Amino acid sequence: MSEPRIGQEELTAEARKLLGSISYGEMSSTAYDTAWVARLPSPTDPDVPMYPAAYDWLLQAQHADGSWGSDIPMPHDRVVSTLAALITLAQSSYRRSESELAYRRGIVYLNRERPNIREDPAETVGFELLLPEMTRQTQALNISLPYDDWTFIEAVKVDKLQRIPPIAVYGGPTPLTHSLEYLGDRLLPALATRCRFQDGSYGISPSATVFVHQKAPTSETAEYIERVARIDPTGGVPYVHPFEVFETAWVLHCLGPFVDGMPEANDLAERLVQSWSPMGLAWTAESTVTDADDTSVALLVLTRQGRTMDTGIFELFETADYFQTFVYERDPSVTTNAHILSALRLYPSTPERRRMIVKIVQYLRQAMVNGEHWQDKWHGSPYYATDEVVLALLGLADDLVRDAIQWLLVSQHENGAWGWGDGTVEETAWATHTLVAAAEADTGVRALAMDAIERGAAYLEDHFGEREHPAMWIGKSLYTPPNIVRAIMIGALWRRSKLVPDLP
Repeated sequence: MSEPRIGQEELTAEARKLLGSISYGEMSSTAYDTAWVARLPSPTDPDVPMYPAAYDWLLQAQHADGSWGSDIPMPHDRVVSTLAALITLAQSSYRRSESELAYRRGIVYLNRERPNIREDPAETVGFELLLPEMTRQTQALNISLPYDDWTFIEAVKVDKLQRIPPIAVYGGPTPLTHSLEYLGDRLLPALATRCRFQDGSYGISPSATVFVHQKAPTSETAEYIERVARIDPTGGVPYVHPFEVFETAWVLHCLGPFVDGMPEANDLAERLVQSWSPMGLAWTAESTVTDADDTSVALLVLTRQGRTMDTGIFELFETADYFQTFVYERDPSVTTNAHILSALRLYPSTPERRRMIVKIVQYLRQAMVNGEHWQDKWHGSPYYATDEVVLALLGLADDLVRDAIQWLLVSQHENGAWGWGDGTVEETAWATHTLVAAAEADTGVRALAMDAIERGAAYLEDHFGEREHPAMWIGKSLYTPPNIVRAIMIGALWRRSKLVPDLP
C-alpha cells in the first residue's frame, strides 16, 4: 500500500470546508428546466424573454450533435431535454438567426440519432407522463420528429395513471405535483393552487412552477421563479430548488463516520432533526411529500451520530415485496431499499426488523443485474447503486458481495478509473469506496482488491481539485449535485487512508 498523496489532515480540512458550505443545496443547471424558464415572455415585450440569460444559456448548452442534456448521452435525458429546448425555440422570435440554427440542429439530431429509450435503464422522472404531452406540443408546432419510436410510451402512461387516484391530482401536494406540466391544456388552475408548496413552487420544480404560472400567474410563483432564475449567473436553472435535506443527508452519509463529532456535522445533523416529521423526510423542509430514501439516509446518519430513531417509520413505505420511495411509483429503487437495510442493521434485532431485512435482501438478490451489479432509478451509473447495495449486504449476503466485487475488478480501466468512456471521477469514487468498505470487512477481498483500490485512489488524487462532473443523477433530466460528489471523493480517500495494509 503506497503512502497517500492526500493525507488525513488535508482530507479532514476539506471535509470541514465542505460541511460548512452546505446551504440550500447546490445543483448543476439542466436544459429541461432552463428551457421552461427561458420561454417566459417579458411583460413589456412578448418578443423578449423575461430571463434573457436563461435563453442564452440554452443556446450555448446545445451539444455539437444538436442535442441538449448531460455530457453523457443517455437516451431519456437527451430526448426530454432536446424536446423541451425545441418547444422553447419554436415559440420565440428572440435571437432569430441563432435560434433558427439551433432549432434545426435539434430536429436533425432526434431524426438522425433516434435515441433508443426502450433499452435505456436511466428513465428520467415523469418521462411516461411528460413525453406524450411534449410530443402533442411539438406536433401542434408542426415539428417533424420520429413519433412512431415513442408510441409505446402511451401504454406506460396508462399504467402509471391507473396507479394514481383522481383526487391526487388536485388534492394537495403529492409526488405528482412535481411533474404537473404533464397536464398541458388540461390543467384546472383554480384547483392547482391546492398543490402549491410553502415556498411558492409546485413540487420544488422550476418547470412545473413555470407551467402553472403560465396558466395562472401569482406573486408566489413569480417570486419562486425569480429566485431560481438568479441562482446561476450564466442563466442556467437547476432541476429542483431547494433540496437542502437531501444534500445534507447524502453529504454526511458519503463522508462517513470520520466527520461525526465535528461541529459542522453536528449542525447539519440538527437540521435533519428539525426537518423530521412523523411521516419522515422530504428533499426539503419546504415540502410535505416525504420519501423513503431521504428518510432512511437521514435515519442512518442520525443513528450513526448516537441518536435513537424509530425504524417503524419504514412501514409507511412498505409494499408486499419491497419498500417504495414514493407513493404511486411504477418501479422500486434498489438504493432506497439498500439504505433502509443499512439503517435497520444498526439496531438490535426484533421480529419486525428481521422481517423487513429478509424482505429487502430477497428483493436485492432478485434485482441484481446479470449476477454482477445493481442499477438504480435515481442514478445513471451502476457504480452508485452497487456501492450502496454492497455496503448494506456486507456480512449478510456475501455471495452477492463477492460477485459484485469481481465485476468491479474486471470493469476498472487501465488508468485506474471506472465508468463512462475512460472513466469519471464520481464513478471512480463510488467504486473505490465499495472496494475499501469490502476490504475492511473481509481480508480475502483486501488481498484481491488492494491493487485496484490503490489505482482508483491514485486517479482520485490526480483529479482531486476538479469541481465539474458529468450529470448522472436522475431527475426529469440528468443533473449533478457537486457537494455530494465531493463528499464521496473525500469519503473514499479517507477510508482508503485508514485501511490496514498488512495482509494475513
